[in-house]
Amino acid sequence: MSDGLSDNDPEVTIFVCTNCRAASDDGSRPGLKLIQALCEATTDLPLSVKPVTCLANCEKSPSAAFNHRSGWSYVFGHLSVENVTDIVTGAMMLAEDERGFLPLRGRPSCLRGKGMTARIPPFHHHEDLPE
Repeated sequence: MSDGLSDNDPEVTIFVCTNCRAASDDGSRPGLKLIQALCEATTDLPLSVKPVTCLANCEKSPSAAFNHRSGWSYVFGHLSVENVTDIVTGAMMLAEDERGFLPLRGRPSCLRGKGMTARIPPFHHHEDLPE
């Protein structure tokens, strides 16, 4: 059974929420600016940047998610265009990890603590229950 991916597909996709509105009254959508900045920053990297209508992380908007093609996925919030370099650094850490896991050591601060919302195992993940 094929997973629909080719060898040319990137290891990590960065999904950015396009629905959240800025706290200001202008109704702008900060995710759109974040997507544009990430696309420019990842031009020559093995990463993909894609919009997504909603990550259901509205309390921490704007939000982004990293999805490793055969590893873990992560959801982050409280991001901004100022975090682009850190977001790319974190996505590359995930892409380069042989387990498809984003190590805590060396992870940029915006991708830790209050910035991290969820870590989601790959569908093929298996752990035994403790006895």
